[in-house]
Amino acid sequence: MNVNKKLQSFFFIGLLTISILTFMGHINTIDAQSDGITLTKTTNLKMKEFTTHVDNKESNSSIDLPMPSPTWNVTQIHLNFSNIRLDREINIIEDNTTVGFHTLGRDFRGLGVQINIFEPTKIFGVYLYGVAPSPAIVEVTKVQITGYNKGGLNPDSPNATIYGSTDLNMSNILGWHLQTFPDPIDLPIGQYYLIMNYTQIVSIEGENVYWFYNNISPLHPELRISFYVRDLGIWHWTRGDPGSPFLHKIIQRTNKTYFPENINMTAELDNQSYNISDGVEIGTGNLTISHINYNPGDIGLQIQIYNNNSVELLFNLTYHLSLSNLFTSGGNLLIRNNNDINWTLTPTFSKIYSNYSVQFDYPISWYNLKLFRDGIDITSQIEVNATNKYIFIPESVILDGVAWEIRANSPNIGLSLNTPKRSFEPSQELKYSVFAPSLEGNYTFILIDSLDFEIDRKEVPVILTETVYNYSLSANPNEGTYTAYIFWYDLTEAGSIIELFSVNIDILPLLILLISIIGSISIAVAYTSYKVTKKVKRTREEYRKSIFNKYMDILNLEYIIIMDKNSGLNIYDKIFASKNIDASLISGFLEAIRNFGIDLTGSNQQSQTVKLEYQQSKIIMSEFKNFRMTVILKENPSENFLEAIKALSYDIENKFGKDLEKFDGEVSKFSGIKHIIERHLPVSLIYPLKINETKPVKLNSKEEQIIKLATSIMKEKNLKYFFVSNIISLKGEFQA
Repeated sequence: MNVNKKLQSFFFIGLLTISILTFMGHINTIDAQSDGITLTKTTNLKMKEFTTHVDNKESNSSIDLPMPSPTWNVTQIHLNFSNIRLDREINIIEDNTTVGFHTLGRDFRGLGVQINIFEPTKIFGVYLYGVAPSPAIVEVTKVQITGYNKGGLNPDSPNATIYGSTDLNMSNILGWHLQTFPDPIDLPIGQYYLIMNYTQIVSIEGENVYWFYNNISPLHPELRISFYVRDLGIWHWTRGDPGSPFLHKIIQRTNKTYFPENINMTAELDNQSYNISDGVEIGTGNLTISHINYNPGDIGLQIQIYNNNSVELLFNLTYHLSLSNLFTSGGNLLIRNNNDINWTLTPTFSKIYSNYSVQFDYPISWYNLKLFRDGIDITSQIEVNATNKYIFIPESVILDGVAWEIRANSPNIGLSLNTPKRSFEPSQELKYSVFAPSLEGNYTFILIDSLDFEIDRKEVPVILTETVYNYSLSANPNEGTYTAYIFWYDLTEAGSIIELFSVNIDILPLLILLISIIGSISIAVAYTSYKVTKKVKRTREEYRKSIFNKYMDILNLEYIIIMDKNSGLNIYDKIFASKNIDASLISGFLEAIRNFGIDLTGSNQQSQTVKLEYQQSKIIMSEFKNFRMTVILKENPSENFLEAIKALSYDIENKFGKDLEKFDGEVSKFSGIKHIIERHLPVSLIYPLKINETKPVKLNSKEEQIIKLATSIMKEKNLKYFFVSNIISLKGEFQA
């Protein structure tokens, strides 16, 4: 009878334990739950920066102006021209080639033509019309510009002053031949001679140079020509005679300035031609091009200048360019349920040229715009235009090398859900759909189980108006309330919503199992013969016993410590004893570990576990890679408990292994370990429990008995909660 009584007591406790687990779904723990999840996402928006580039330069018909970078656009151009003059021009003096020529040779060792300079002129070269049949004479002949004798023995003839000289360049082909002076010749206003001269050498018999002249309606009949001749044994220049000047053209530059309109001066930009207006004084002009948005690209700003002389111009230029650039600012948005969206942009401002400023055209739904410089609010120093939705940051507040933040809020856009079903069972598909505020942006779906674990997260782009979310529950999910967080966001707006779902586990199969346990034990006691018991029944009995042992192990649990092996610092610890555990026990245990040099070899590859006894406590120590877990119990645990510790070690490594490898002493990141422990060791049995009377649940007689007993204990102790240990005695019997 004693054996029978003990067996009945054993299985009654099993029934009691399972019954407690059954209605724990209707009992609330005292611990507070999380307030929700905050989602942070990166974003980027466009801003526009402005600057003004003012400078001056000497230029010619091709104006090249620098740009900050190829992304900048020109919005306005203002050009002021001064000292407008022609560059090198060809001044045609005589060009009629149908007339005669004079010969430079034995009789005439020099030929010259008068040139008149009416304003300061720089001469670069001349064109002469003629022919030189033999190169020999060319090699000893010079082309020179000399002074002009106005009086004396030989008036109106070349004098000995040479302003510039070059070797004759002429071939045996009749035509115009260019003579270039090594250095430009600056001539003031006055009269001069252009001569072809070889008077310093002996005449070469039969070698001549032919320089053509015009004596029939010349363009400049006033110009004289002179010959270097021998008279009475003396070589000298003859007095020049007018009316038949030699053919020549002068390559020159004068200081004459022009009004732009007199020379039809225009500017061409992006295939558009613009007339340049006259200035107040001769030689000045201006041009303004407004309301443009021209991007020069990589080549820089190039403006071509034209005139009706087919000659390049020279001028001094003062330019004023208004520039703008669209750039991207990074940032982030923070979404929290039932709160407005927080936006933070972190632009970089780099002052360029002068009058640098920035304008941000913010989205229409944003409000409460603020600007921070190095963390200090300077919104009062900028323009915030709530009507036209922009902020303008002037140059006066922009400093280099500081950190900028633009902060704003926008409404949390409510999302619409379609939830055909809110209650699910194991192996079912949790499913719902959400309707997008617009066909842009992305969703983030997060599913949290009843133990506050994130079990699913999906990032889904918005493609259709309705987006379906689904998640397949496992065959053995955690029972209770699951929370679905749905976030939607694009570059300028965001929204969120929370939906709750329940996951229920049918208790009926478990009760049937318990009844079968009692029935099978009754048969075993009645026949008292193990030979009749089949192998399958022994297996079931072991399974039933493991259920009981699992929860008895939990009630024996006193303390869990998880420490970083390298530093020896605790990353998590929890006391489960009814009173504080003796600190000397813990310190003594750790000292024993150091004294005996306990080292679990192979713990880097797999979890290693040892059992120790210290004083009156049973100690389980498990090592895996970078952490050591120590569990202190009042009694020896079952083998199943040891397996659970091993599995717990693997899960901790899987979740926090990378953080442990880089452990820097910060332990707050390991707070989630408590959820992993709850998954493997149902420590909720140790926590204080209270009865939830707001949910009507149909109970059987055993469950009603447990409720009455728990109520009686709370009333007796004048408490609003009770412990499972109040119901189950330390001896494993029911406490009446």
